Amino acid sequence: MIDAQLSSLLDDDAFWEIQQRVTRFNLFEALGAVTGELKHSNFLGYILSPSRPHGLGSQPLHTFLRLSVDAMPTGNRPVSTLELILGDLDGAVVHRERNNIDLLIEVPELELVVVIENKIRARAGVGQLSGYRTVVDQRFPKLRKLFIFLTPDGHAPDDEAYQPMSYVALADALVDLLATSSPPEATRLIIHHYVDMLRKHIVRDEKLIALAAKLYERHAEALDFIFQHKPRGASILNIVADQVTNCTGLSIETAGTNMIRFVPDAWDEQLNYKSPANMWTKSGRGLLFEAKTFNNKPGRLLLSLVLGPGNQDYRKAMYEAAKNEHQLFEGLVKPMGEQFASIFSRELLTTEAAANLSTEAQIANVQLAWSEFQADILPQLIDAVLTIDSRIAPDTPSAEVSGS
Repeated sequence: MIDAQLSSLLDDDAFWEIQQRVTRFNLFEALGAVTGELKHSNFLGYILSPSRPHGLGSQPLHTFLRLSVDAMPTGNRPVSTLELILGDLDGAVVHRERNNIDLLIEVPELELVVVIENKIRARAGVGQLSGYRTVVDQRFPKLRKLFIFLTPDGHAPDDEAYQPMSYVALADALVDLLATSSPPEATRLIIHHYVDMLRKHIVRDEKLIALAAKLYERHAEALDFIFQHKPRGASILNIVADQVTNCTGLSIETAGTNMIRFVPDAWDEQLNYKSPANMWTKSGRGLLFEAKTFNNKPGRLLLSLVLGPGNQDYRKAMYEAAKNEHQLFEGLVKPMGEQFASIFSRELLTTEAAANLSTEAQIANVQLAWSEFQADILPQLIDAVLTIDSRIAPDTPSAEVSGS
């Protein structure tokens, strides 16, 4: 009987439609640019800039501003819809990370400055939005201002001056833009890839979810049989362990079922900070990378740089220095923990992404994410930590002192 049910599943066009939707090649997945806020902000900054050679001119910026302004009560709009329709946006200038603001856009024609704060997984820090607003009010006292808070679900910000916007609405707006414009084929393809990635990983694709629900209703027994007998792939944590082992200059501190800790050899030779004996590590190392999986979130692989227990003056100085270099120390967890503080974190694989990938594809994605980290980020982190350490160590007591 199960043979007939499996055959019926494979004969169902809905099965192959879902298969095609969730497994087709996506450039942003290949580049590991799914959940990184910096990468999303970089792409949006590029596509919203009229001066970039994407072939759309100011149309993306116009679409984005209309999307935000049209959702606001008429009395709260800094510019009218008519002004946007008639205004010349070609002279707009898009800034990345100006005063730590994700995107700051100056539109001289409209005497308007636009602030976009972009959050994918994390939430805005306490006072973060109001702090940016204060900076912009002071820097551009005579210009009109539009503050936008962009998140996957468009939830309300903690500063009423900001207009919420969802990635759902952004994805729909980009699709509409392509339908009403004639960009170069390369631009059209890249935007399609970006929207496809958003709908697979960042927002709910309601049509795909509905299709999956109908498919399950028709073939529940066959699908349950498949889920029950799916193979257990090699642990993705083992992939990182192998990469660390084969990487000259890195040493594994501890290795367990759900976590490995490793350290650059340069820190052993030069880093002043140590954790008191038996408070964290037997070696006394006080700053370690951790790669960790989660039993309740299958497929997730998180890489973090953790500052362990020790001298509190040193810990605070290291944490603040890392926070001030937020472009490098991405994913820094706020506030600083009493004993442990993650000053860098990056998802090598998310549960959402893993759910749509075969074991082989999961391994390939982890290997690609690690290669990017090892080549681009790890050397910078190693050097930055040593630079900060050399600056703050003379001003702190012995690293062997506990954090009490």
